[in-house]
Amino acid sequence: MKMKSFNKLTMFLLAGTLFLGACKKDDPAPVNEQEVITKVTVNFTNTANSSEVVTFTYEDTDGVGGNAPVINNGILKRNTSYNVSVIVTGEDNEDITAEIAEEKDEHQIYFGFSQSNLFSSFEYSDKDSKNQPVGLASRVTTVNSSGGGDLQLILAHEPNKSLNIASTPWVYDSKIGGEQDFNITFKANIQ
Repeated sequence: MKMKSFNKLTMFLLAGTLFLGACKKDDPAPVNEQEVITKVTVNFTNTANSSEVVTFTYEDTDGVGGNAPVINNGILKRNTSYNVSVIVTGEDNEDITAEIAEEKDEHQIYFGFSQSNLFSSFEYSDKDSKNQPVGLASRVTTVNSSGGGDLQLILAHEPNKSLNIASTPWVYDSKIGGEQDFNITFKANIQ
């Protein structure tokens, strides 16, 4: 009789252990913390003369909500082609550009501008694994008249790139979604 009780107790404990083990929560997915972006540099390198570089910078060393960011704008030549590179820096000069390049399927830099005032053409030079744009490298041609306007850059994290408009994939629309890691507006002049 003791044997039967022992077997029942053993079975009960074994079943309880299995049940509790099955209810164990899965290990949480690693959290990809958002970095604090303190500086964005946009270099326009003249394709006909690589020593001619126009640099736009946005710097906010104390982060959002502190002092106003320092923005340096630039003057571009009219009817000129430029290779554009975007460099993103975080706290302690952390190179966030490399992380964006590494996680290019989850990022895109969108460019907002008036085609009649700034660029007659724009094309991305870098793509992700699905042949969608990234935006760390691009090429533009400025308009053939003096003037200028706003140049907006938005870095979207996990945007729905399938909603990019094929003819203007650089245009951000709220339907694209994603979290905006930065949204900066420069003043660009064309002379």
